[in-house]
Amino acid sequence: MKKILHIVVIALLPLLLACSKTEEVGRSQLVVEGWIENGGNPVVMVSESIGIATGREMDSKGILDHIAKWAKVSISDGTKTEILTGIPDPEYFPPYIYTTSAITGEVGKTYTLKVEYKDYKVEASTKIPDPVPIDKVYVQAVTDTTASVRVCFTDPPQTGQFYKIFTKTEGKDSHYHPSAMTNISDESLNGYTEVFVYSTQRLMDYIDMPNIHTGDVLWIKLCSTDRKTFEYWNNFEIMLASNAFSMFFENDLESNLDGALGYWAGYGVDKEVKFTVTDPDE
Repeated sequence: MKKILHIVVIALLPLLLACSKTEEVGRSQLVVEGWIENGGNPVVMVSESIGIATGREMDSKGILDHIAKWAKVSISDGTKTEILTGIPDPEYFPPYIYTTSAITGEVGKTYTLKVEYKDYKVEASTKIPDPVPIDKVYVQAVTDTTASVRVCFTDPPQTGQFYKIFTKTEGKDSHYHPSAMTNISDESLNGYTEVFVYSTQRLMDYIDMPNIHTGDVLWIKLCSTDRKTFEYWNNFEIMLASNAFSMFFENDLESNLDGALGYWAGYGVDKEVKFTVTDPDE
């Protein structure tokens, strides 16, 4: 049965979880954002959270000052363990990542992440699920130049699948960003499914929702995830909605990380889809 998932858009990124509005600047917490896809190398970003005192402004420099550039980050695939190298990378913000070409993600494998920094010790494991292909992408409607795009796929008959959509726009994005509110559990699916894609979440940008327009050239990934990753993204965006457009949050989101905020995600990706947004009535 055809199912339409109607999405409400909220546009911020997980790094903002690192910010908490307090009367006084308290002890920082470690924030780890990391992922590995089948066919790709791991990417891990490590920083310390920022306690924002009332009346104090946060800017990009304040975030840059909290990057953990001397962390020991390692990943095990069950057979070998590799220490990741920290390198500047302007394609991301913050522009510093840990990675290695010695580990390439494989479907079905479990990857254990360990991070050591100062007195922090963090560990998490994730598995790369079977990927599910995108069947088609189309524009449902256009208002002025703003487009409602739908991504279509077929959920397998077995249960236990979870999905997250990522997008990037040519000329605007150097890497993929999460598409707002596209966290999907197959507990409510059966077969052919359509998901609305309205917005790409870009850190430190003006919140412009929706932000997909005619003429945009989109790259889209449908990522299969595990339950923990799904719950992290889902709870994160529920928290955003409950805070309206405030960028200050309580640092209590559950994740699969033991000892830090954030997430360590395995993503199964069938292929990236390139799509030019056009008005279907023209």
